[in-house]
Amino acid sequence: MSVSLPRASRVAILGTSLVQQNHIGDAGMLATSARGWMSWAEVLSHGRLRCPVHHDPSVPPGWEPSNRPGISRFFSGLNFGVSGQKAIEIERRLSLLLRSDFDLILVDAGTNDMMVETRQTIADTRARIASALLAAGKTVILLPILARGVGKWPAHGSERAKAHWMNRQSAEFAANHANCHVFDWNAAWVDPDNELGEPYSGYSDDGTHFSVRGAFAVGKLLAGYLEAMLPRAPDRLLPKDDRFDAVDNPTGNLVTELSAKILTDKGDQSHRLAGPIEHPGTGNWIEAICDIEVPAHPGILGVTLRLKDVAEDGQQASALKPFRAEDGTVFPFPDTHWKGALRTPPLKLRPGNAPPELYLDVLMQGGSKSINIDIARIDVRPVSSPVRA
Repeated sequence: MSVSLPRASRVAILGTSLVQQNHIGDAGMLATSARGWMSWAEVLSHGRLRCPVHHDPSVPPGWEPSNRPGISRFFSGLNFGVSGQKAIEIERRLSLLLRSDFDLILVDAGTNDMMVETRQTIADTRARIASALLAAGKTVILLPILARGVGKWPAHGSERAKAHWMNRQSAEFAANHANCHVFDWNAAWVDPDNELGEPYSGYSDDGTHFSVRGAFAVGKLLAGYLEAMLPRAPDRLLPKDDRFDAVDNPTGNLVTELSAKILTDKGDQSHRLAGPIEHPGTGNWIEAICDIEVPAHPGILGVTLRLKDVAEDGQQASALKPFRAEDGTVFPFPDTHWKGALRTPPLKLRPGNAPPELYLDVLMQGGSKSINIDIARIDVRPVSSPVRA
């Protein structure tokens, strides 16, 4: 049965490192990444869109990043990206991901095949992946092959020509299949004045993957694209009396301070938000969300909402974790005014009585002018367990 009105709160994404890198985790934390286009789409949709994930250190066979045995992505949920995979490897994971609950899925496949497979083989595998998802009743949005810099695909090489051909095939496939569409992320990524079809300067860290500014551009375009396809969510209202009560309102807000104004002019500052947060009890899952408005500023390297469990083995959950290169270089945030909603992944509270803490971490280039950041509608509350039985 076809899906006519997908839920904006459960958007799935499938593919390679271009998908996996929307989230980042390790044994002690999980975050949406500032180099993630879906991460930015969630923010710039003011929280309407959601690609939910949760901490999970397991290592399902076939889901190891870059095919490294025993290595975990450290998350489960609706981000089905695995770095380094070819289209056939993505296809082999379909049976497991179809056990998850979602209506709409964006599909990236084939970019890692370009130098080793024929154009027809890649196109056929992409079509099989889309067909299987459509047959399962999902709304499918195909992502074209993302253009690369000449350092990865030589100028006028076969890879560039194959990509253009396959992207036309995707458009034709979508036109001939109900509930199948194309979101052209190249429209926000490729510099139209570049004769070789390379990404805009500063949009990629290596000619293949997204930098923060490239992810912002694609995420902004995606938020607008999905707005026309998904139901409008109700406004996020926060009545002051919607407070946590273990008996009568166990999903109420755990904080009393609902807004803040941040002024910062130093390289790295963590600003405590919301004052004391009520502890809802060990084993509860909680998440934080706030509205944010950031002015244009050339010195911003990071703006992160971070929820911390201060228990002895407590974890952290963050929204828009800055992206650092291997040498420690931090890629800058967009030098433009933006506003939206920052939402952390859910955090499971470990044994202990100390209340969780909420921070806004602001990272600036040294010597930058001061900046004012407005925070409103701060909301920290218990949520249902994201772990499927």
